[in-house]
Amino acid sequence: MTELSPDPDAIRACAGILSSGGLVVFPTETVYGLGADATNEHAVASVYAAKRRPPEKALLCHLRSVAQAEEIAYIGDTARALISAFDPGPLTVIVKKKPCLSDTVTAGQDTVGLRFPSNPVFLALAEECPFPIAATSANMSGEPSNGTCGAVIRDLSGRVDAIIDAGSTSVGVPSTIISLCGSRPVILREGAVTRGMIEGVIGKW
Repeated sequence: MTELSPDPDAIRACAGILSSGGLVVFPTETVYGLGADATNEHAVASVYAAKRRPPEKALLCHLRSVAQAEEIAYIGDTARALISAFDPGPLTVIVKKKPCLSDTVTAGQDTVGLRFPSNPVFLALAEECPFPIAATSANMSGEPSNGTCGAVIRDLSGRVDAIIDAGSTSVGVPSTIISLCGSRPVILREGAVTRGMIEGVIGKW
């Protein structure tokens, strides 16, 4: 595993690793993420293997823009309102996926979690990649998420190709996840974006 500083050359190098099917650990505002090219099924499968993640647990697609998200998912008015209010930031919305997105990313489900991190290092990396980044937290499955590079190295050394060391993450807890695929929203995990904040945008349900 190569540990890199978050400078432009290193970020371009990591984009090249992702483009070649490799695995890169990158910072978000919540925790460090472990990602791969979402359009490369072999690379996506490597994410599961690296952290021993159960295959029935889907990955999230980390994205740089709503326009990029619309290439892989159907984004309705409610999702659009929440993305506008809280993203880039620590909110993940689950919506119906488009057929072009591999079932390997979504663990066979017809839905996908859309994540728009605000961390500038991630955004710089995403700008260098012409594909969504399928990712999950950079830790061994079942262990706490990692907010520092040192903790990631402890867990994943030898299991990934590169890590971008950008110090400690600012939020330190995983993103809030809300599913918008049923008759009413369901918060699957509450993080920095609370139910009350969400209700302030889309109303109570």
